Amino acid sequence: MSAILRELLCVSEKAANIARACRQQEALFQLLIEEKKEGEKNKKFAVDFKTLADVLVQEVIKQNMENKFPGLGKKIFGEESNEFTNDLGEKITLRLCPTEEETVELLSQVLNGNKLASEALAKVVHQDVAFTDPTLDSVEITIPQDILGIWVDPIDSTYQYIKGSADIKSNQGIFPSGLQCVTILIGVYDIQTGVPLMGVINQPFVSQDLNTLRWKGQCYWGLSYMGTNIYSRQPPSSKGNGSEPRSQLTENTSSQAGSAHHFSAVISTSEKEIIKAALARVCGDRIFRAAGAGYKSLCVVQGLVDVYIFSEDTTFKWDSCAAHAILRAMGGGMVDFKECLGRNPQTELDLPQLVYHVENKGASGVDRWANKGGLIAYRSSKQLETFLSLLMQNLAPADAHT
Repeated sequence: MSAILRELLCVSEKAANIARACRQQEALFQLLIEEKKEGEKNKKFAVDFKTLADVLVQEVIKQNMENKFPGLGKKIFGEESNEFTNDLGEKITLRLCPTEEETVELLSQVLNGNKLASEALAKVVHQDVAFTDPTLDSVEITIPQDILGIWVDPIDSTYQYIKGSADIKSNQGIFPSGLQCVTILIGVYDIQTGVPLMGVINQPFVSQDLNTLRWKGQCYWGLSYMGTNIYSRQPPSSKGNGSEPRSQLTENTSSQAGSAHHFSAVISTSEKEIIKAALARVCGDRIFRAAGAGYKSLCVVQGLVDVYIFSEDTTFKWDSCAAHAILRAMGGGMVDFKECLGRNPQTELDLPQLVYHVENKGASGVDRWANKGGLIAYRSSKQLETFLSLLMQNLAPADAHT
């Protein structure tokens, strides 16, 4: 439903404002800086500040959606719990209060009476945000609310967020680390089929004004439902930062597709050597490393690379759902890496898309929602098939199961 998507864009922008405020407002920034000092955490806090920012963003998204669409709040899932216990053993449930004053009061309890920080946070939490996109306004789609579930990753790449590097140079438009790798991820899926329907990726830190040191962000979205596919228009690349789209996949490259080195990939710094070696034979030097699962997926959405590939089981449903929905709207998707390796494309025509409604059997804790077989994000099915066949030719048979 485009009304729900519109509201998700607004709450993602409010979430981005919170993320920016924590870096830009002195009272909040001091708390964030404390995270860096290993072993010097303020024992009086009920929670480390990073987690507070995470939880606050998640609760803002939940509460705002519940206010506009009653019943939807309880179908929003994420990694963070909003219950804290402080050193006195008091249980504090963090939620958005009806008024700014009440939110200040509640935050003060969590932040051990730090009034200045509580007021700064409450102010941005209660600020109204307007968001318009002509592309979205031109379409009216109704999706039944009762089939929707929502995965949220309030601040993806928290390590980069805390570290706060603002001067990292991009490599052909792709940032290996730094604040640009921080994303807010909201993915909507069908609770009956697990298929992703709508996605929002908000990138709070895209460019910084060198005079005011204030950051501007960018928002990406997509909707794919019953044959309707719409997505946000790409912002024009700013000149001089080498961010020309690198994607060969979405153009007509059938004449080149048979040969290697026409593909580009973004990978995790922790990717297995065996996969990196096979990729090097397929992509040559067009392999990029970057932080953050959300950001790497965004690189595919932006057309900076053809695929994001990750062979490990340490991404989760909240990491992938948003980008998956956007890529579906663009004609791409996100598939299970291990299942792709074991698939016979002649007999199994469908690609093994990730789904979002079922837990992993026998798993506990967050592992219930892990993408167990790894993942590949892509923009074009046809070119993914070519990429997979090249990759498998360069992976020894035993590698598929390591």
